[in-house]
Amino acid sequence: MRKISRFSLATGAAAALFVGLVYLFAWSSVFAVSTVTITGAPTSDSKVQIAQSIDIAPGEKLARVEPRAIATRLDSIDWVQSVDISRHWLSGHVEIAVTPRSPAAYFNGSTIDSTGKIFVLPGFSGGNLPTVSAADPAIGLSAVALFQSLPDSFKSEVTSLSARDSASFLLHLTVDGRDLQIAWGKNEKTALKIQVINALIALPENKNIKRIDISAPHAPIVK
Repeated sequence: MRKISRFSLATGAAAALFVGLVYLFAWSSVFAVSTVTITGAPTSDSKVQIAQSIDIAPGEKLARVEPRAIATRLDSIDWVQSVDISRHWLSGHVEIAVTPRSPAAYFNGSTIDSTGKIFVLPGFSGGNLPTVSAADPAIGLSAVALFQSLPDSFKSEVTSLSARDSASFLLHLTVDGRDLQIAWGKNEKTALKIQVINALIALPENKNIKRIDISAPHAPIVK
């Protein structure tokens, strides 16, 4: 009888401890969210989007903040590359660390990164990014590669690029207030093509040209 009583007391104490811990973590105000910080969101609008998606407010029970569920929601946002979520039980601090995708170009009305992922980054505008038009992301990335290979002095004059395929690029430039179309052809002989373009633009008889076909740099065509 004494052994049974001791066993019953131990079982009752364990059950009471378990119930107490459940209450402490899930219901009491001891382990509650005190602050939430979001790092890595590149714009104020993107930070607002993250805050709305996680939907965590001070005073909420920490035990009910489920990192996996929150990460799943954030992973569905196209501009989020990865996310790390930390709960600090003693301080009540919740940290959301976001790694965003980096825009490489404006692509068909959205943005595209170096992997070919198309996404919309809320509040993003500006930057020295070209506007790229292409039939698919792979060809668009080829146009981005061409743009990135250009020297800065020439790149600054490029406003947009379009590509029918990976061997037929069309560049739009603004040079001294003039809009020019450059039929570039393949992504090759960059230095020679730029040299020929600059020489053609400098000729007085070409002051009104609108288009240069430089796909064969040794036999350029101006219109």
